[in-house]
Amino acid sequence: MATKRPHAAMNTKTEDDDPVDPSDELMFLALGGGNEVGRSCHIIQYKGKTVMLDAGIHPAFDGLKALPFYDQFDLSTVDVLLITHFHMDHAASLPYVLAKTNFAGRVYMTHPTKAIYKWLMQDSVRVQNTHTASSSAASGSDGYVYQLFNEQDVLSTLPLIQTISFNTTHTHNGIRFTPYPAGHVLGACMYLIEIAGLNILFTGDYSRETDRHLIPASVPRNVKVDCLITESTFGISGSTPRAEREAALMKSITSILNRGGRALLPVFALGRAQELLLILEDYWTRHEEYRRFPIYYASSLARKCMVVYQTYIDAMNDNIRSKFQAANQAASSLGNSASNGEDGATGSGNGPWDFKYIRSLRSLDRFDDVGGCVMLAAPGMLQNGVSRVLLERWAPDPKNGVVITGYSVEGTMAKQIMTEPDTIPAVMTNRQNGGQGGVMAKKMGGESDKVMVPRRCTVQEFSFAAHVDGQENREFIEEVNAPVVILVHGEKHNMNRLKSRLLSLQKMKVYSPANCEELMIPFRQDKVARVVGRLANQISPPMLLPSPPASDEEGAGEGEETKKVRMEGQIVSGVLVQNDFKLSLMAPEDLKEYAGLTTTTIMCRQRITLAAAGVELIKWALESTFGGITVDADKKRESNGAATNGEAKMEDADEEVARHEPTVFEVMGGAVRVVCKDGGEVEMEWEGNMTNDSIADAVMAVLLTVESSPAAVKQSSKMHSHSHVHGHEYDAFGDSPVDAKKNGAAGFEKVLAKRRNPLANMTAEERLSRLFMFLEAQFGEDAITPISQPRLRSNSPALAAEGEDVDEVAREKAQAAELARLHALGIPVPGLEIKVDKNVARVWLEKLEVECAHKTLADRVRAVVDRCVETLAPVWQ
Repeated sequence: MATKRPHAAMNTKTEDDDPVDPSDELMFLALGGGNEVGRSCHIIQYKGKTVMLDAGIHPAFDGLKALPFYDQFDLSTVDVLLITHFHMDHAASLPYVLAKTNFAGRVYMTHPTKAIYKWLMQDSVRVQNTHTASSSAASGSDGYVYQLFNEQDVLSTLPLIQTISFNTTHTHNGIRFTPYPAGHVLGACMYLIEIAGLNILFTGDYSRETDRHLIPASVPRNVKVDCLITESTFGISGSTPRAEREAALMKSITSILNRGGRALLPVFALGRAQELLLILEDYWTRHEEYRRFPIYYASSLARKCMVVYQTYIDAMNDNIRSKFQAANQAASSLGNSASNGEDGATGSGNGPWDFKYIRSLRSLDRFDDVGGCVMLAAPGMLQNGVSRVLLERWAPDPKNGVVITGYSVEGTMAKQIMTEPDTIPAVMTNRQNGGQGGVMAKKMGGESDKVMVPRRCTVQEFSFAAHVDGQENREFIEEVNAPVVILVHGEKHNMNRLKSRLLSLQKMKVYSPANCEELMIPFRQDKVARVVGRLANQISPPMLLPSPPASDEEGAGEGEETKKVRMEGQIVSGVLVQNDFKLSLMAPEDLKEYAGLTTTTIMCRQRITLAAAGVELIKWALESTFGGITVDADKKRESNGAATNGEAKMEDADEEVARHEPTVFEVMGGAVRVVCKDGGEVEMEWEGNMTNDSIADAVMAVLLTVESSPAAVKQSSKMHSHSHVHGHEYDAFGDSPVDAKKNGAAGFEKVLAKRRNPLANMTAEERLSRLFMFLEAQFGEDAITPISQPRLRSNSPALAAEGEDVDEVAREKAQAAELARLHALGIPVPGLEIKVDKNVARVWLEKLEVECAHKTLADRVRAVVDRCVETLAPVWQ
């Protein structure tokens, strides 16, 4: 995977110094277009969602070298791929992605982009099949460039592309995106992407210049953009006004024609070529003297795609729309429509794309290369194709001229020829065995396979590239006002200059990552939940109420607004549902209607039989463990006021019935209900969930030990005056029944005086033994290891006279006396050490000591010991 670079925002502490949750970080990765122009491809990830932006190739490379670094990212994780426009450096590797990789997401582009994309990709396959590799490393065994994809790949992947329209919002897998016009070329768009409330604006290539046929880009209204990803093609460089550029362009072209030469304008087949055609058509219409020079548009692809331009008039500006409507009205009145000629004028109508002085040239075989002319030929980078053939043919003649009108990428012939070299490589001439039209070629440097063509033609550049200049880009960035700006699609030097200019504004954080350089940018988003359904009707919204009147001294100098107070909002309880990062709060009963969820409630019941434990003892045991226990009011019957004789009989009957009705205890606020029935049957019932299940386990543990607990025995034991002697030799207390019979009442009183409760008046050793028994019952027998000789306080009064001459018997008596004194006060022995296994203790404490859940283990063990002493203290008295 790509290497991670520490982000500047990560190195600075936030205001509250809280750590950044990884789920709140936006990951940006440039697979192409980072510190370069070409093979644009960017990855953004946020909240587990992945968006891929563009999939182009680098025009200066061939084969796999031209692709973005797809091997540096798992394309199977991409949810959505958004294509901004049809240019090769933004869309040409899409067939490779869809046919040759594990990409499984959705692909979106505008309607005009897809219409032109099909023809462009088929033409790209044709060029790959005819273009000879410049090096053996990039070519196959047959000497041709390695094909990234074939025509079948293009056609088979076309159905996978979904088309969208400008200003329409679409959602896929929790990702919302809206395309906005970007200028640049027909169908080009910028995307506003929303993921979990985070708004990301990706401009792609965009233009804010008002030209002859496109709608300029504008900032989306009423949208707060959190992160802006924008191009930096021209850095901070400015541009001359449009009128001056058009005048300079026409002056250059006409000067070439006036000296009898030919003007070559390398252009992309589609895009700015249509803008130049409109400029030339307008100039030829206004200057009759130049109509004798033909204007050729040498691109069979452009001729095919001109139908697309005539179709998507609505995606263009008012200038084109008005001409189109006027042409339709004229055609309707005449009863005919415009038609296109094959090798003549492109149309005989008056539509915006029906040119009168421009001819479409299907191939160079039909071109009579005689006299001056203006030739618009693709491709614009002069790497191959018709424009490269004409360059090699016309370069040796100083009368001819090359006019560069678009942006030239580093490493291409269009960029190289602007340096006006003496010779240029004869790529197409070498392939055609000496060239056409008598091209002058010679071998240079003793290399038998490298043919060079002398360059004598003039070279001039007039930028009509549909990219924002430095001033327009900076104004757009400031208008968007995003706190984070990421620069892409620009040479490193230009990009860094723009970055420095933006940082000087001190309004935003600016990043210019290189290819495969990962950015992690934290974004803290406020989570807002919408209350819906019946829960919304129960909420009283906060409102302002008049404050009580103040005294003259208190109210002096205060405005009217200070006499109002804001009501506190009420606590709302419901179910929080998240759907595509949207939070909704609703009542459980509304889950099906508003969230499409079904709810299931599991009622758990468990029954046991307690033969000796009564209702009062069960209540006492539950209260000892869980605190206050609520008796279900529905099961209690009470009488109000004085009753008549008849009513008294009815009440007696009701009391008789009430004796047989079960008693219901509610534990922990009703989490568990304990139903005590006749015959010692006890039933627990609770609604199944993690919390209630834990409480139910604790209740069951209490019920299972309620009959055997020493404290429960003491609680239920009561003195009585009758004898249990039934012919046995001795009664339960060891007294002879004969003595009781002989002595009568006095003898029985003597027996009662002798009897002793085995749990009362215990010695210190017995108390300690009982304490150990209680701890073993709570934590397990194996988890408790008492120390035989506890360490007592050195300042104990009982041990004050202890010395070396005191015998062992006296020492043990003093220790026993100290233990008895401490236990009588209900205080644990300070020196008592108890080894408790942590795992066993934790399990028992979670079940039985709910109120100690937030204490440490030592505190919880101490709490159990204190409770043991407190519980057993009445028994020991």
